Amino acid sequence: MKKQRDVKFIIYQALYIFVVCVVAIKGANLDLSQVIEDDGKPKVILTPEEMDSIKKLLEKAIIVDTNRFALVDKDLLKDNEKMKELVRQTMVSNTSFVSSSPVVETTPIVEKNEKIEKIDPTTEQKIENEIVLGDIELYQYHVNSVSNRGNNPIVVAGVTIPAHSTKQVQLGGESTVTISAGDKSKTVNVKDNSKPKINIQRVSSMGEDARASDLQRSIGFRVTISDDFPEQLDVKFNGPVTIENKGNGVYDVKMNAFGSKSAFDNFIDNKDAPYNVGFTVSVSDRLSGHKITGQQSFQFGEW
Repeated sequence: MKKQRDVKFIIYQALYIFVVCVVAIKGANLDLSQVIEDDGKPKVILTPEEMDSIKKLLEKAIIVDTNRFALVDKDLLKDNEKMKELVRQTMVSNTSFVSSSPVVETTPIVEKNEKIEKIDPTTEQKIENEIVLGDIELYQYHVNSVSNRGNNPIVVAGVTIPAHSTKQVQLGGESTVTISAGDKSKTVNVKDNSKPKINIQRVSSMGEDARASDLQRSIGFRVTISDDFPEQLDVKFNGPVTIENKGNGVYDVKMNAFGSKSAFDNFIDNKDAPYNVGFTVSVSDRLSGHKITGQQSFQFGEW
């Protein structure tokens, strides 16, 4: 009996070795590592190639912190223009946002139900009647340009200015002007119109050693007249002089007293040197009535 058992054992061992060899030749995995979890579920076993693919996939994945951001379904944006604009502004302002998938990152909306304030009709009427002038400066004795930026006509010093238009308003000596529009009115201060000023500067050398013929060929004086509104001024020169208007209130003055040496000799007869020939400049403002004068003299000692 024992001998028969030994024979059977040897036969079974040979068969086992034969089966293992056949399985190995066929390429079967003979790894004896655990393939089933303790709870009975199949254990997931990944090859190195599969692990590398998963790693690359995770590197490209986008992680969204749902505590800070909200995910919006694209279908919800199709017919909602307000939501589309909100998402667009959020994407533009968030420079760190990068998307390779249809995921939309947006900031939370704090107030979902915004209250739309309606303007009371009485308030609208007040706005409609409001006097809108912008930066306005009014001057005495001047033709002022006044712009009406409101929606109703306004009246300034008897002049009616239609809505959204500009007109010229001439003022006299008023210190204030009342501007009205319907039942509304406002008072505007009027600035003073300053008197003009005359400055006379000597340009050529003069005195006992100066020659009259030289002064008649060159500029003797330069007159400068300054005023807030020079276009309102009338300027006149009196005396034996020639005037050249340089513009911007500047005038060059030459002496023009003698047409010949004999005329010069007649002028200096019974007179002592240095000799003088004077001139006067008069300035008047046509609107304010301001008038000022200035005078100066040429001095010379010989022809």
